[in-house]
Amino acid sequence: MAIDEFLPTQVRSRYAVKLFAVSLLITGVIVVGGTAIASQVTDRVTEEQLDSVESNAKLEAESLARWFEGEQESIRLLSAHQGIVPSNQTQTESTLETELDRASQELVSLHMVKRPTIQPSNGTTEQIIVSTDNVTGEPLAATGIDWGQTVAGDEVTFQFDSKTETLISWVYLDDGNMSVAIASPTQEGDHVLVGEYHPRTRVTGSTDAISGTSTVVLGGVSGYVMFEENSPDEFHPYKGDPINTEVESRIENRPNQFSPISGSELDTTEVRGYHSVPSEGVNWVVVKEVPRSTALAVTNQVQNDLAGLIGLTFIGFILISGMIHYGPITSIRRVSSQAEAIADGDLGVKIPDEDRIDEVGQLQSSLRQTKRYIETITEQAKKIAQREFDDDALDESVPGPVGKAMTDMRVDLEQFINERKQREQRLEVFNRILRHNLRNRLDVIKSHAERLADRTDGEDAETILSEADRLAIIGGRARRIDQMLSREPNLTSVDLTSVIQDILQDLDNEETTVTTELPPTATIQTDPKILRTALVSPLENALEYAESEVTVSIRSTTNGWEVIVSDDGDGIPATELNSLAAETETPLQHGRGLGLWQLKWGIEALDGDFTIDSKDGTTITIVLPNLTAKPGD
Repeated sequence: MAIDEFLPTQVRSRYAVKLFAVSLLITGVIVVGGTAIASQVTDRVTEEQLDSVESNAKLEAESLARWFEGEQESIRLLSAHQGIVPSNQTQTESTLETELDRASQELVSLHMVKRPTIQPSNGTTEQIIVSTDNVTGEPLAATGIDWGQTVAGDEVTFQFDSKTETLISWVYLDDGNMSVAIASPTQEGDHVLVGEYHPRTRVTGSTDAISGTSTVVLGGVSGYVMFEENSPDEFHPYKGDPINTEVESRIENRPNQFSPISGSELDTTEVRGYHSVPSEGVNWVVVKEVPRSTALAVTNQVQNDLAGLIGLTFIGFILISGMIHYGPITSIRRVSSQAEAIADGDLGVKIPDEDRIDEVGQLQSSLRQTKRYIETITEQAKKIAQREFDDDALDESVPGPVGKAMTDMRVDLEQFINERKQREQRLEVFNRILRHNLRNRLDVIKSHAERLADRTDGEDAETILSEADRLAIIGGRARRIDQMLSREPNLTSVDLTSVIQDILQDLDNEETTVTTELPPTATIQTDPKILRTALVSPLENALEYAESEVTVSIRSTTNGWEVIVSDDGDGIPATELNSLAAETETPLQHGRGLGLWQLKWGIEALDGDFTIDSKDGTTITIVLPNLTAKPGD
């Protein structure tokens, strides 16, 4: 079953609509497929961008871890410096000043403190022996260093199990600067070297792969901001209070402050990647923030490109549809209208030669050739109908079965016309014989038969006279039929009632009762001679074969009159009717006379019709229409 059967007629009847519908379908498939692909690509690119931001945070966290480890090693080495002699404060102070100048810019001060003799100590009461920050003689608490808490939540004790051990403080505020301290015991074991750092420079000085990236360092316990670019040094909740980000939730819910965490999240305005600093004793979490528009620029570009591609595809299909509609389809419609005009018989339609070599040009060329063939066939048929068999138009060839059929028809028609001419000549000779020779010979036979009857008493002479009379009647009918068929109808207004009354008056009807049901007048437009010749036959038949009564009536019809002739005789023999129905005389089916043929041919010449009912007697119903003159008559 073709799919066209399910389409509306408006769609099936117009190729442009079907093409547009197919274009829309293809575009729809592309849009759906493109949307699915765009969604997949977007998700993949978004995931890759999130991974990229997280990797950036990881690199920054690892960089801070290396920095911490490097600074711990620096403090450890400096605590073993030969120039640090606790008993010689002047030398030690000079050494610390010199090393401070050489150190990185994050190191802001160095202190030498005496180790506590009473444990545990929280690192606040120890006396500062030497300091580069003018706090010599003060307790360590004067620096504001917060050594933090253990995993269990207890204060960190300011003690060392070996000379190589270091201690890292929590982040604290030192004169408005976020600071962190690293401590390591000296070689002689009674003192501790403490270095204070401002890591902001390290954090804000990082380089990022994605433009517009900002770095934030969060505390590992509270999740508060410790370091943030373009923000003052102060502890404050990240993105406000309460907790509303994934990284804050992860910090809040991890088993302990040093448990590693990492990940990324997509917010309405930005993309965040985070990673804990992988350094022992450090609980910081580095967060990289990238504006959503920047981080997902590739995603947006992919979406825009796919949307543009889909749009261009749709526009392309529209342009192609328009081009086909106003190009080939318009040409095909023009050719179609020309073909329809030719099919309607308008051979005057013009099919221009546009010198096209494409399919439309080939179609136009084929239609022009077809039109020429039809014109040739029409002209040949016209000449054949006019019997102009020697005309040059009949010499033009027409290809294919049609041309062969035209040639065969021409040959057959010529043969038929020749045979018909010969038949007409024979009939003309026979008619002449019937009209003259047969009638003259019958007169001679009747004359001698009458003399023979006067001289003899037998019935032979009477039989001869009777059969001669019958032959004379047949000859008379043949002459009337010949005269009727050889003339063109001459239409005039005739009173059918008068015609029937005249015929009945002329016929011998002394032994038969004739009953008539005739209107006063029954005017009809017809040929009076053919009408009379046609009506004589059924009336003669009725009077000749009726036992006692004949009925003749006239009834009006929509376009003329109806004549009914009935008799109470034995009816017309079946052989007579079969011969009439077969429209031919055969050895087995031949009529006894020309009466019925006279009726048939006369009524047909007047475009009428008749029926015969021979069940109970004979009833002949004749329908006569009003005739109109043909154009040109």
